[in-house]
Amino acid sequence: MSARIRLVGARRSYRRGDEEVHALRGVDLELDAGGLYALTGPSGSGKSTLLLVMAGWEHLDEGVVEVADEADGVGAASSQAPARLHWNQLSVVPQALGLLDDLTVAENVLLPARLGRRSRDAYPANDDHVSSLFESLDIERLRFARGNELSLGEQQRVAVARALVLHPVVVLADEPSTHQDADHGRAVFEALRAAADRGAIVVVASHDPEGLRYADRVLAMSDGELSEIARH
Repeated sequence: MSARIRLVGARRSYRRGDEEVHALRGVDLELDAGGLYALTGPSGSGKSTLLLVMAGWEHLDEGVVEVADEADGVGAASSQAPARLHWNQLSVVPQALGLLDDLTVAENVLLPARLGRRSRDAYPANDDHVSSLFESLDIERLRFARGNELSLGEQQRVAVARALVLHPVVVLADEPSTHQDADHGRAVFEALRAAADRGAIVVVASHDPEGLRYADRVLAMSDGELSEIARH
């Protein structure tokens, strides 16, 4: 993998009633492949907006965002046309988990492979990578449960497995351990750490202090501004 994320002078504002909220105030940032990057900061500090901009789901008002897989030649982009990886190269674990209630856990996890028109044989239920995700995230026993039969914590771990199933080059996770107890929270961060160790860029917005120890860099957001507060 040879992914790269770069933001230069990234600014994003929006209105909330009569108030103008400055979610990003001239953020400069470079992230390289093979790293897990933790975003910390209070609610409303700009963490989720930064993830949305990286995902290409929200435009900048000013500045440049570049999210690229150099091997595939995906290049730079302006604020008006953010660079986008192919959908199966970038995955997001949103706070709204988005599982499909009519599908089983196994079907939810394997949905990205099916949407990519890969045959069932490409990602069979006993595939080593898939089996490892199920085991490490403690969802093996839930394979045939429906989405609406799961607790929030279980849904969240299924969403993490779904995000990692295609070995994406970029993983963006917004509070992925919010609904977890201590042991399952560690399992979530270990799965994300493993993705980074395989060469992905993994960016995690989190209030979980335990999760910070898995990060290569810890970045703090405050009132739309970004600073680095620790390096591990």
